[in-house]
Amino acid sequence: MQATRRSDHSTEQQRLDAIERMALLYTPAEESFDRVTRLAARMFAAPIAMFTVVGERSVWLKSRFGTEVSEIGRDGGFSSVTIGSAGPLVVTDALSDPRFARCELVVNRPYARFYAGMSVRSPDGARIGALGIIDNEPRHLADSALASLRDLAGVLESELHRRQLALANGDMIRELGEARRRSMVDPLTSVWNRAGLDTILARERDSASMRGSQLSVAMLDLDHFKRYNDRRGHGAGDALLRGAAQGWRKQLRPTDLLARYGGEEFTLVLPACDADQALLLIERLRPLVPDRQTFSAGVATWNGGDSA
Repeated sequence: MQATRRSDHSTEQQRLDAIERMALLYTPAEESFDRVTRLAARMFAAPIAMFTVVGERSVWLKSRFGTEVSEIGRDGGFSSVTIGSAGPLVVTDALSDPRFARCELVVNRPYARFYAGMSVRSPDGARIGALGIIDNEPRHLADSALASLRDLAGVLESELHRRQLALANGDMIRELGEARRRSMVDPLTSVWNRAGLDTILARERDSASMRGSQLSVAMLDLDHFKRYNDRRGHGAGDALLRGAAQGWRKQLRPTDLLARYGGEEFTLVLPACDADQALLLIERLRPLVPDRQTFSAGVATWNGGDSA
């Protein structure tokens, strides 16, 4: 019995180590994962889909569709049970299941009733999290649909195999502890916040200096945002910020970084990018703001070979 407990502890530590190596916990959303959760929501006609990462004490929604929740407690959650299941976990009515009746996602928004999830493994085989879909009403899922859910979880696993992190998204993140990372992600838009930007910008400037390459920084400021908030309400304003950030992320390279500087202001950090390239990128971003809202932009480029 004691040997079994030691083995369980070792397995859990290996799982947490895998999560840390891949820098998945308390890090911004990524389009490669968001693509899968959007597809899952459409395939299963589910209002909510999520790729969760189960940490030591909490569950981080690395990718989320249809919910503003970014983090929940680990105890009693759907994902925590899913990673312990050999196959898919299906909960037809959470309120009737004593394991989940008091779960955060059930008693609070989004008031989940139905859940179906499949564990997601890291490249070394550790169950690090889950791909799950949620509905606000009880429902059933056919075997063929469960097979599709398993395939989508496989797509996430393949993405984890291919995932190559840039300097700012990799070395820096692994050097930071969970507490600091948690404080560097904007919960509304799932991009870096001002604290994260300051850290990233310093690292990228040092990297550009070592490589002798250019580094561009762009500021994007949504026009007349206060007027939009006053006219449409703060909920619509929040949706505008989220939608803009989500649309912009799709146009960025893996090495580019997007941060919410504050309020309606965002910053792009663009390694190995000159001013002309940065301006072309900004023009591609303009049509991606919801409700045809506009933004003002400015670009500064630093040449890594300069002594200043």
